[in-house]
Amino acid sequence: MSQRLPQRIDLLAMADAGRTLEGRIEVTSLDRVLPLLHDTEGVLDVVMRMDTDPDGTRFLAGTIEGRIQLLCQRCLEPVVLPLNLAFRLGLVADQEEASRLTPRYEPLIVTAEPTRLADIVADEVLLAMPQVPVHPEQEKCLAPQTGTDSPEETQRENPFAVLAKLKDQL
Repeated sequence: MSQRLPQRIDLLAMADAGRTLEGRIEVTSLDRVLPLLHDTEGVLDVVMRMDTDPDGTRFLAGTIEGRIQLLCQRCLEPVVLPLNLAFRLGLVADQEEASRLTPRYEPLIVTAEPTRLADIVADEVLLAMPQVPVHPEQEKCLAPQTGTDSPEETQRENPFAVLAKLKDQL
């Protein structure tokens, strides 16, 4: 596997040529994913195959493997989300073409501009992320709380006690 993927490519030309790209992408290059992560360290292994189906549909099929670290919303500790994603995108020019796409593909609207590969990877990672990240085992999240007093143990002074004292003085 090559270590570095190109930053931008012409998806349509690559599909016409039947190319496959393999490499690694830094998690830090996934701009839209970064605000949702607890730790931005790491790399993802990416394989992207661009080709044309027998029916003439240009497509991008690939896999993304790796790990990202999110913040558990139960205990506010790090939780690792393993990624083992597979995707199939039909390369289309507009919404009309996307509506004619077969159900085996998700549409990806492609313009004449070269496409940033990190954006495609970021989209797939965002789709795989849970809305509310939590540890799969609830026991990890429910650490025993220490240093808290029960209401019976804590006697708070009545805020109106001062008024009672003033009343007694009159």
